[in-house]
Amino acid sequence: MDRIPTSLQSEHEKRENETANIILEERSENLLDTTASWKNQTDFIITLIAYAIGLGNVWRFPYLCYKHGGGAFLVPYCLSWVLLAAPIFLLEVGLGQYLQRGSIGVWHICPAFKGVGVSNVIVSCLCNIYYCVISVWSMFYIFASFNVTLPWEACGHYWNDDYCLSEQSANTSLGNKSRVENSNTQTPVAQFWFNRVLQSTGDIEDVGSIQWELLALLAAVWLGTFFLLWRGITKARKVFYVCAIVPYVLLLILLIRGTTLPGALTGIKVYLTPNVSKLLDISVIFSSSLFHNCYFCHNFYVWRDAGTQVFYSSGIGYGSLIALGSHNKFHHNVYRDSILMCAINAGTSLTAGFAVFSILGHLAESLRKPVSEVVQSGVGLVFQVYPEAVKLMPLGPFWSRSSTVKLLLQPLLCAFSFSMCVVNGVIEGISEGVAKVMKQRKKQILAIVCLTKFLLGIPLVTYSGQYWLTLIDYYGAGGIPLLFIAFFEVIAIAWIFGASRLRQAMSEMVGFRISAYWTACWRYLTPLWLLALFSLVSVIIEPLKYASGIPYPNWAQVLGILMETFSILPIPVFICWSLVTASGPTFKEKFIQVFATPPDHRMSSREEQQT
Repeated sequence: MDRIPTSLQSEHEKRENETANIILEERSENLLDTTASWKNQTDFIITLIAYAIGLGNVWRFPYLCYKHGGGAFLVPYCLSWVLLAAPIFLLEVGLGQYLQRGSIGVWHICPAFKGVGVSNVIVSCLCNIYYCVISVWSMFYIFASFNVTLPWEACGHYWNDDYCLSEQSANTSLGNKSRVENSNTQTPVAQFWFNRVLQSTGDIEDVGSIQWELLALLAAVWLGTFFLLWRGITKARKVFYVCAIVPYVLLLILLIRGTTLPGALTGIKVYLTPNVSKLLDISVIFSSSLFHNCYFCHNFYVWRDAGTQVFYSSGIGYGSLIALGSHNKFHHNVYRDSILMCAINAGTSLTAGFAVFSILGHLAESLRKPVSEVVQSGVGLVFQVYPEAVKLMPLGPFWSRSSTVKLLLQPLLCAFSFSMCVVNGVIEGISEGVAKVMKQRKKQILAIVCLTKFLLGIPLVTYSGQYWLTLIDYYGAGGIPLLFIAFFEVIAIAWIFGASRLRQAMSEMVGFRISAYWTACWRYLTPLWLLALFSLVSVIIEPLKYASGIPYPNWAQVLGILMETFSILPIPVFICWSLVTASGPTFKEKFIQVFATPPDHRMSSREEQQT
């Protein structure tokens, strides 16, 4: 790689850095101070791991992989990582570091696209609401594990019914054969999940009552999130280390236990064997019988779900990576960290898949069912699979508490990052005078934000809560909003700010010239891949359905579409507003003015701000 002159790292700058570090560490106590900086490089890496490697890897990836038959999902998933996730990950973190601003503030380089930052904040807010509910479910399992025996080890509890079938009862006698072969049978783990934790009703319209235990835990989760935000990035760093390291240890334990179970190889074969028929025949998209070709529809959703899953796995498209990157020092090696994070991230998803499918293979052998019929695919998949593994381990209650901590910590860190993006985004989006007042009332602002999200999360802890969570996940923070936001983000940076300019900026920061591959991705490969995925998502719009295949009611579909529209509406609104308010007698002149390549608007680095 070509080296940039060493003058970038002059002794004068190093002295400035040392002085700035002392000042910034003191200022970093305040989360809402946009000049706050990470105490050291390790803090940034650990925080990225805690944020980006979270529920998307250990919760969403396994259930989508299971939904699409395992190996068939891995091919488009890996392709999307190379063409989509890695380039945008580097773009977002690098842009935040270069401009030293959050998800809304960075768009001073192209004000017409400020709506991208606003959409980032909206999607982050929606994800924040239901991620905390997943933490609540995890906390419930932790408290339920404080028993001599785990409550989901066997049938016979008040929440079990006649269809409950444990592994022991399935193997007791031939007299149980008809019961074992009954397709309606459920494991004690599944019945604990649906009948005890969720107390689930049949559909979203049957709200039932509030699950008061979950509501109390939801209040505790948001209280903890508030204190994390209040303490700021420096004090919260200790929590980040725990949240980044502990889940890996627990995932490794589950992987070892899962792969040593009888039948594990069956599940792993399903995971690694791609069904080519689910990936091909994409060419029929151009046929006249498109909307009647159900075979195509099946293939289409594999590619759609794989393409959108990389957003959840990597954390791109939410604005949080921009906000986290903005707390780096200007000459931090963002290129190295981004490549490292992408490799670790993809590897974590694949490892979680091995752990989940090995346990599914064991369940398939125990219940004498195909792997595809062992558990109900959906948002609760990991809450049916991980408890199944720990009950087979010595000291089951201990390992249950430990493994569920992983699912508790990761949503909390995501909630912290999302909330940081929302709060900083709001402050960056208002006038300087009001922002100063808001910074002086830090606790009050944070309390209002957390309380609002807590109230919005209450429907998700009712008896129909899992259906509400699925609705938000599918529409408000699903494929269309994320693809739409990412497309305009990449277009604005690559074609208006300039891909070559961004490459030069990153080279300036890291001290060497980065590969031209990234310029090609930002300009051509990534936008084309995003456009292709967005077109596929838009061509066939299937209504959200229950696990039984019955569609959600019309009012729920309309509500979902409204959330979807609300998430992406700021982008066209800001573009239109910029065109209307631009000076010039003709539309052509206004267009050129709005979308012209901006001058060098880089904010002064923190080193320069301290001189």
